Amino acid sequence: MFSLLGIMSAAGGLFLFLWYRTVAGLPVKQRPVFSRPAAFKVGVPAVSILVFAAGFFLLKAVSWSLAVISALIAVLATFVILRFDRYSANMRLIYGHYREIRRSSAGLEEIEVLFHTAAWRYPKWSHDRLVELVAGKNIEELILLMMLNEYDVNPISDWELYRSLKAKASQIVRRG
Repeated sequence: MFSLLGIMSAAGGLFLFLWYRTVAGLPVKQRPVFSRPAAFKVGVPAVSILVFAAGFFLLKAVSWSLAVISALIAVLATFVILRFDRYSANMRLIYGHYREIRRSSAGLEEIEVLFHTAAWRYPKWSHDRLVELVAGKNIEELILLMMLNEYDVNPISDWELYRSLKAKASQIVRRG
């Protein structure tokens, strides 16, 4: 009985933390009103850690191996969720298409490859609008601009999100 309660508590704490990260990772315009106060920003992660810790200690009372397994699963799930979020997935998709165009059409100039990448992502946009989008940019800047546009991220009010998106775009392009 304690093992089931411990597993459910640990899973509940993990879910609460990952839910908080999802809500906190949204642009300011898209965040629910209840997520703006400081009590939410501090309280939810604290409660999630306490609930997970309670589940961990319940499991530890029953079996050390169950406690260690639950902790490893929590660490793995948190790593995967934080590493492969919606922004990173879309950035990798755009960069993968860019590399595919680059590889299949070696004779194209960089601006043309960027144009075709943008045209693939925004097929209904006019030629002039696509040219405006890619003018004077490299792939890293284009990916960042696409993410800002698609997720309605304001670099001023969403400063932390903007900085993390910029770092992710740089990392994806560097890793190639």
